[in-house]
Amino acid sequence: MNKEPIYTVTTIRSPSFGQTRCIGYFHELEIAIQSVKDNAMDMNEAGYYHYVVIEKVGPGFYNLAYINAENHEMWFKWNNSDHEYKECEKPDHYKRTVCFGIG
Repeated sequence: MNKEPIYTVTTIRSPSFGQTRCIGYFHELEIAIQSVKDNAMDMNEAGYYHYVVIEKVGPGFYNLAYINAENHEMWFKWNNSDHEYKECEKPDHYKRTVCFGIG
């Protein structure tokens, strides 16, 4: 069984609305990051999804293997003026939430 992590990509409407959608995963973190920055497949959906989170996920339930690992989560926020996602801090609304993509 492959025990290498995957990197899930989850779009989030906004903290106030809370709608999330895991739209895919990658085996390489760099490709996941570049895909988000490029707004691949129009993941922003014309302004609908304000945030994207990339999570490092391993096998098992609730992703416990990587919860405290470096780069466990990377957050991005849509920038309307540049029409792209830019890396940001995790929104306060989600500071106590994990496992957006799986779990």
